[in-house]
Amino acid sequence: MPESADVVVIGGGFAGASTAWALARRGIAALVLEREQELGMYASGRSAGLGRQLAEDDATSQLTVRGAALIKEHFPATWRPTGGVLSFDDGAAADAYIERAGRLGVPIDVMDQRAVLAFWPALVDLPITKALFVRSDGVIDVKALLAGFMAKMNLRRNTAVASVTPSARGALVTLVDGAAIDAKLVVDAAGAWAGATTQSPPLYSYKRHVFILATQAVETAPFLWHLGRREMYVRGESGAVLASPCDAARIEPADQLPDLVGESHLRSLLDTIAGPDLADAAII
Repeated sequence: MPESADVVVIGGGFAGASTAWALARRGIAALVLEREQELGMYASGRSAGLGRQLAEDDATSQLTVRGAALIKEHFPATWRPTGGVLSFDDGAAADAYIERAGRLGVPIDVMDQRAVLAFWPALVDLPITKALFVRSDGVIDVKALLAGFMAKMNLRRNTAVASVTPSARGALVTLVDGAAIDAKLVVDAAGAWAGATTQSPPLYSYKRHVFILATQAVETAPFLWHLGRREMYVRGESGAVLASPCDAARIEPADQLPDLVGESHLRSLLDTIAGPDLADAAII
């Protein structure tokens, strides 16, 4: 372990890995410290990998559009161009997204419920007033993308940080094993644990469930994200269906596992909007 570094990045998830990669493109070498053996073991690695570009506001959407372009340019093998459908039960909300797409130059096709059901016939009772088909959306291979970011980085796995304290040079990063690294700059990309070692205000962390359902889906079908009173998303995953009820329960940072509350939320939602092939499918 080096005794000093210009930049130390704490965490090897999306935030840490992409920051180190972006710095490297500008000639700045960073030392990435990941406490686990696997990159993105928690929130990053358990995400749905949806390459959704249109978000709730212009600023976030500008970031997601730029992010998608960078992935397609530098890591094209990690992007599966499925397209994405955003559906709405509120016409005014749909119109706001249509206007946002126009401002940001994101091509869309406006669809009705029948067109959506052509992609996802199991969601027969999903209340859809209007929908947008974003052809340039896709699905991301999360593990491959993280590996791509870290391919040429100075990465130390199984390396946990105990504390970060001020030093004459910038900050002293002390590891759990007692080693210390004197850094000019520290990037706290520890996800739900961000702030715990840097004496910064902690982030609020929330738990969202993602389940795999043992029912068939067309792998090339666009993902569907319903942005309404019954918010949820689905996509094809290895011959099955990945589904999330978009729940958000406030929790303490930890290794999160599925629970019966999340499963009940999903079952209740699917009983209301889906046919039996999806609503009764077993969770893998």
